[in-house]
Amino acid sequence: MSATDSNQATNEIVIRAQGGDQTAFGELVSIHHSQVYGQILRMVRNSEDAKEIAQLAWIKVWNKIGTFRFESAFSSWLYRVATFTALDAIRKRDSRRELSYENPEDSAPAADDASVVAPPEQIRNLERQEIRERFAEALNKLPEHHKTALMLRENEGLTYKEIAEKTGCKTGTVMSRIFNARKAIQTHMKEFLT
Repeated sequence: MSATDSNQATNEIVIRAQGGDQTAFGELVSIHHSQVYGQILRMVRNSEDAKEIAQLAWIKVWNKIGTFRFESAFSSWLYRVATFTALDAIRKRDSRRELSYENPEDSAPAADDASVVAPPEQIRNLERQEIRERFAEALNKLPEHHKTALMLRENEGLTYKEIAEKTGCKTGTVMSRIFNARKAIQTHMKEFLT
């Protein structure tokens, strides 16, 4: 089956799912779950967290499937939802870790001459969080087709040819999209790259 035929078959299932057909949605889950889980696992590097986040991603997909407009391959849209669900989970996890530093029951009264500067590890955590937030911001500003190509390359580890097949475009187009996406992200994050 060619990529075009595969996209057409998937689109027919998506249309049924958009009409509320839960069996059709179950077919989409069967077809794409291992890729969604794999992508999330590569981002969070913990199988239990990845399972939980994948479930959250599928809930979001079910709730948002009506917004899919067939302007790109369904898999591209799906991987974007999964990626952003994982990024949200990472941000929440990191903010919970930062709050645990501030547990008032564990802290002794500060001496008059105590330093007001946070410990180096806490500063590094805040810097990493800021970088992640800036990266997510930059990613959100990309056109959908640039974002999808970049995520498939960086998160899925797909070759340019595989991305071209998945997204139904030429290899040269994929290379151009990834180049432009990386350039836009570098521009947005230039203060962290100097």
